[in-house]
Amino acid sequence: LLLRVAAEVRRDQGLSHSFFPVVFAEESYEVASAGEFWLEALSRLADQAPAQDDGADLHLTFQDLRTIKDDQTLGDRCLGALLDFSDHEGKRLVLMVENLNYMFRDMSDRDAGWRLRKVLQTEPRIVLLASTTSRFAEIDDPNHALYDLFRVSTLQPLNTEECRVLWETVSGQSPPRKTIRSLEILTGGSPRLVAIVAHFGARLSFRELMDDLLDLVDEHTEYFKGHIEALPPQERRVYLALADLWKPATTREIADRSRVDTSKCSAQLTRLIERGVVQVTGGSLRRKEYYLTERLYNIYYLLRRNQGPDSLIQALLQFMESFYSPSEIRNIGFEIAREAGSLDPEMQSFHRTALMRLVELPALADHREELLALLPEEKSEELAAAKALFDKALKLENQGRPEEASAVYDEIVRRFGGSETAAVLGLVGRALASALVNKVASIIGINLLGGLNLEEVALAALAETTDQPGRGDAPTLPDLLSMHGKAGSVMDQIPDALDACDKVVRKFGEFGESQMPNLAESVATALLMKANLSVMLNRLQDALATFDELMQRLGESEAPNPPELVVVALASRGHLLGMLNRPEEALATLEEAVRRSGGSESPMILRLVAESLVSKGVLLAKLNRPGEALAALDEVVRRFEEDESPLILRLVAECFLHKGLLLGELNRPKEAVAALDEAVRRFGEGEIPMAPQLVAMTLFHKGVTLSRLGKLKEALALHDEVIRRSGKDDLPTLRSLKEGALLQRAAIQLALGRNDAAIETASQFLHERRGQPPANRWEGHLIRAKATLAKGDPTTCVQDIETILAILPELDSLPSEVLDALMTLTIELGAAHVHELILTSPSANLLLPLRTALEQELGLETRVAKEVEEVARDIRRNLAKRRE
Repeated sequence: LLLRVAAEVRRDQGLSHSFFPVVFAEESYEVASAGEFWLEALSRLADQAPAQDDGADLHLTFQDLRTIKDDQTLGDRCLGALLDFSDHEGKRLVLMVENLNYMFRDMSDRDAGWRLRKVLQTEPRIVLLASTTSRFAEIDDPNHALYDLFRVSTLQPLNTEECRVLWETVSGQSPPRKTIRSLEILTGGSPRLVAIVAHFGARLSFRELMDDLLDLVDEHTEYFKGHIEALPPQERRVYLALADLWKPATTREIADRSRVDTSKCSAQLTRLIERGVVQVTGGSLRRKEYYLTERLYNIYYLLRRNQGPDSLIQALLQFMESFYSPSEIRNIGFEIAREAGSLDPEMQSFHRTALMRLVELPALADHREELLALLPEEKSEELAAAKALFDKALKLENQGRPEEASAVYDEIVRRFGGSETAAVLGLVGRALASALVNKVASIIGINLLGGLNLEEVALAALAETTDQPGRGDAPTLPDLLSMHGKAGSVMDQIPDALDACDKVVRKFGEFGESQMPNLAESVATALLMKANLSVMLNRLQDALATFDELMQRLGESEAPNPPELVVVALASRGHLLGMLNRPEEALATLEEAVRRSGGSESPMILRLVAESLVSKGVLLAKLNRPGEALAALDEVVRRFEEDESPLILRLVAECFLHKGLLLGELNRPKEAVAALDEAVRRFGEGEIPMAPQLVAMTLFHKGVTLSRLGKLKEALALHDEVIRRSGKDDLPTLRSLKEGALLQRAAIQLALGRNDAAIETASQFLHERRGQPPANRWEGHLIRAKATLAKGDPTTCVQDIETILAILPELDSLPSEVLDALMTLTIELGAAHVHELILTSPSANLLLPLRTALEQELGLETRVAKEVEEVARDIRRNLAKRRE
């Protein structure tokens, strides 16, 4: 702040005409007397003053005067040099001193304050502008020299609006006001800490920021750790005891926690207050309560220590995430799920893995089952279905129908690539390998022999070609390709497939293209397969390294590479970069895939181009570049709407689905509905793969959009249609959509005042979800609770609320709708009733801020962390507005 003032004095014409700033160092450790204070001022002036042609050389003056031993003489001579400069320039000197409290604490000359006071009172050419971390005796005690000498301005914590301005200045982003309010509470309005969080989380939603708070403190470990380690040992012990308590605490409580004598603890607290790191926050004159000044240090300590009062710090973050962040129901989960369905089977494993990781995020916890579109719930049924498909593929292959067999292998990978069952994954690995073998065979144009172990064939082929007299050339291409291609036929697990790929690269990667021109293609295919398998095993960094090696080999190849292989590699790498949250690089790679297609009319390349453009549109939407995203989706329609391939026609139809969702987010609901209608028309009822599921999904989202437009009856009809289309179908996509449509139907019926119908539909939803993980069961209970309360049946309502309170600890995030309902219930049933429900439930700690607010409403004494107290204060304001 003082540096900013100094810059303004120099910049402003009026101020610079009258004043000259002299900025001291942040810590002036050398100053132990009044004479040394003026010597330090002269040293800083010499460094900061412009050179004077007709004036004294201040550096020489400083060097001369610093040898004076008598402090009085030293002070007088240095002050004289300062005043000479002031007269020469015609300006008053503004001495800017940081941490004035520390300077006076460490001075050995006890008369220094009185000597400085005399000069500052009698010499108008000197102005002192100082900062301190806290008030101190020199300015507060009438018996001390600097008492009543300063005009004191106390720097208050930043308020919500000031935090917003600082955040936007640092990050260039404009987060919602509720997000800023929560960060204000967590940081205590400290500008330094708000700036740190803004740097760290500029592009994160509040929910992501809370998930990554531990990463935040890891990122700035030295900052936080250095702050703590800078304290002397005894002070640190008291400081950490207070941090561990995480509530306003008395001297006795802190002494007990730190195992320090009460009188010594009191002395250490006094020093910590002087340092500005602890503050008095309540209590009485004889029984003060203390709290850490900068709250994020407290959170840092508790998170790093990995404990705290029953994990209350984590519960607070979860509560704040729900109470302060805006609804994120319209999330990217559906986009990822739909995108997975639109990709070439080779690539679908990427998006399956991405979706499995995505649904673990708290942001999607409430909609997990909707998004696990292709992952069957029943493990035994899953294995039986996968084995039936695999047997079908083997039969087709034995009948000499490799293309049809490959399609079935692709179906296995698409449907079961995200399985958590080892036996199913084994079938997936074999299917992936066999499908890739058939694709390689079609690209290279030879028939692959089978039934041989890769290692045995490789060794035999090398021995045969190198041991015969006169045969010094490399192995023949058919032999090598046989080794490569049929490795997959003996794979039982994905790791075996990875090992086989590694063997191909190790044994044949060193042969030059002059020896075997097409060999590089085989090695590149093995690398492509290895990268895909690494993604399936969630080894994303390994996969990226393999893709980088593959791209390097393709770039260095002397022979022209098959365009399919190059475009597949680029498209695959682009999707992986998107999964790794590197969207800019992903965009560049996908654009390169499109460019390298070179206008090819190959069906495979055309499909890859279409997929890459769709993915580009989705990425641009995530990067908040909606105009470019819509343009990318429109380009797919323009280029491919006349194509006759069912897969590409599906991609075109999906573009309208993506457009509908994006237009909805842009608050253009009428255009969104038109786009979704076009998606339904283009999906049709024909042979487009996955059409029934995608049509149902489109109808579902159209219903959600119509609800936002207030067209509840039309939306209700669409959700009824989704339920009808789903029927008793066991496909996970349709089952999830049916459950989502039941919830939407119940919510609309509730909004229309059809309480009996809402209760019946919510009960049907809960029946469908029986025996399954909690996920969104709470929503069914909540709708039913609201409907029964509206009917004047509080007893039945409370039963559903009790069930919800039992479910909440099992969820990864705290739904804001539940908080809203509990606050509404507080108005309807009274604070005492709701407080008792919460207090006796498993969610008592999770709902601590609400519980505290209700206790305060009831006039009960509360003593909780300041962060919890501030959230409770906001809750009470919210309750007051509801009562009005």
